[in-house]
Amino acid sequence: MEWLIWLIPLLPFVGFLLNVFVIRHERPAGLVASGLVAASFVVAVTAIAMLAGLPEEERRIISVGWEWINAGDLRVPFGIMLDPLSAVMVLLVTGVGALIHFYSIGYMHGDARVVRYFAYLNLFVTMMLFLVMGNNMLILFLGWEGVGLCSFLLIGHWFERKSAAAAAVKAFVVNRIGDAAFILAMLAIYANFGTLNFYEVTVAGEVQPGFLERVPEIIGQSFGPSWQPIALATGISFLLLIGATGKSAQFPLFVWLPDAMAGPTPVSALIHAATMVTGGVYMMTRTEALFAASPATQTWVLWVGALTALIAGTAAIAQWDIKRVLAYSTVSQLGFMVAACGMGAYVAAIFHLLTHGIFKALLFLGSGSVIHGTHDTQDMRKMGGLRTAMPTTYWTYLVGAGALAGIVPLAGFWSKDEILAHALSHNHWPQLIILFLTSLLTAFYMGRQVALVFFGTQRDTHYHAHESGRVMTVPLIVLAVGAVIGGAINLPWGHWLTDWLHPVLHEEAGSFNPVLALIATAGAVGMSYLGWWLYTSNAAKVKVGGKDPAYRYTGDIWDGLEEAWYVDRLYERVIVQPFRGLGDFLARVFDPQGIDGLVLGIGRFFGWAGAQVRELQSGYVRTYALVFTAGVVLVLSFMLIFTR
Repeated sequence: MEWLIWLIPLLPFVGFLLNVFVIRHERPAGLVASGLVAASFVVAVTAIAMLAGLPEEERRIISVGWEWINAGDLRVPFGIMLDPLSAVMVLLVTGVGALIHFYSIGYMHGDARVVRYFAYLNLFVTMMLFLVMGNNMLILFLGWEGVGLCSFLLIGHWFERKSAAAAAVKAFVVNRIGDAAFILAMLAIYANFGTLNFYEVTVAGEVQPGFLERVPEIIGQSFGPSWQPIALATGISFLLLIGATGKSAQFPLFVWLPDAMAGPTPVSALIHAATMVTGGVYMMTRTEALFAASPATQTWVLWVGALTALIAGTAAIAQWDIKRVLAYSTVSQLGFMVAACGMGAYVAAIFHLLTHGIFKALLFLGSGSVIHGTHDTQDMRKMGGLRTAMPTTYWTYLVGAGALAGIVPLAGFWSKDEILAHALSHNHWPQLIILFLTSLLTAFYMGRQVALVFFGTQRDTHYHAHESGRVMTVPLIVLAVGAVIGGAINLPWGHWLTDWLHPVLHEEAGSFNPVLALIATAGAVGMSYLGWWLYTSNAAKVKVGGKDPAYRYTGDIWDGLEEAWYVDRLYERVIVQPFRGLGDFLARVFDPQGIDGLVLGIGRFFGWAGAQVRELQSGYVRTYALVFTAGVVLVLSFMLIFTR
């Protein structure tokens, strides 16, 4: 079985190599890339079925390829692991990833750089699989950085567009903040545990320990300066939280993800909905023992998640770009997952991660179908009435919108309700109120989006809307089915996912609160209808350059929502502009007059000194005799003065 799990990441990597070195045409590039990711999914299903056949206490397969690093006491094997937690992530990455690859065959048809696109897409899946299957922190970090690189390359796929190039750089730079904290956390783990392995592993007959089982040993220990020591578990877990804040787009580092919509829509679906951005949630769940040992960090995690959910949720209701609505929605839903981790509800976080990956991929691909069918139109003010021209896209999008809004019995209802129920049962009242209000906002902006895109009449007559081809609509149908039945993996009376993850998380099943579920459902239906009604009844007022129909009820607050509470502008004023000003000063003043002036000044000085010495080279014997006599006098004077 060990050799089998290596095929899971290696198959898409083979696709990457083939598209880089062998394939030169669009059709074989798409078929090879898609087929190998689909094959990886089939292998994953086979391996997980075999894993499920093992006794619960033995459901962890670790396979070491070689000893990657052997430098003094630092020993890091290159190995991968399949256990219940990594298994569910692998299914999401390969399953949804395969559908997005096939969808891309239609969406990216005719693109001049499509072969390179599929190569990067395959490499991304490979890196994401190493992230979730790595048996130690360093391999997890390898995948972590790999998906960051692929994100940069894919967001900037159309690099000739200034917005795409800027968004790629922004995503890369903002994520480096979290990555720096991640590196410090790894250094602290190694310094205090002597290993980066998650669990005990045997390499070349030698047993290497894992640090997760030893976390209870460090409770009460501290590190840092003597005048202000920090609890070790708190310090490490807080650094990991910062890492997750960057990768999973949490406040205040969420600003990169909405701009990342400048990349191709399938990229948005794969990287910024279903997989990469969930890396932070997975990492916190994998290192749950460290977070559980620090109540202080848990509180930070809870508040960061709750505030992110609210800030991004309020921003989503005021966007006009169809993809930016979904982008802020992704940030908001990631806030739900992070908040669940802060409550200690890690199973609920993974449950919502899985369902969200399905229905948000559906919504992004549905938005891509709309953009494709309206000839690259993304402004919802130019849409309207598309349900008749694009019936398959409409019905599947409606399913995804209902799942995101949390309408029973769709998948999003069950996972979101489990988080709210956990907050209620553990008396996290402030966060419960915030998350509940955010869930109402979610229903409102999805009702608004459906109304603007699919109802009324087409507001822009410069394009002829049409349904997308089967290669794009079939993945929508498959994902829509998943959005309908996905909640079955952890129904309140079954708790299959909880039982499956028990060997890793040791978490008991949460309780179902029918009153809360009823209130949440009624609120979701009501707010969805309110959003739909407000924008269908005021369709004539929706136009480019005009005010949103909701502006009359909120005033200038709506402008703040449209700008996501001006967080981006704050960064621009406080960080970006001063940094650019400093760069301009260094380039225009300090560099030419300081650095260049110093270097050129030294050259000029020696040139002048050489000219002065050259004057002494006159060719007259009397001049040389004078210099010789002066030298003798200086030497004799030195000896008479300093050698007495």
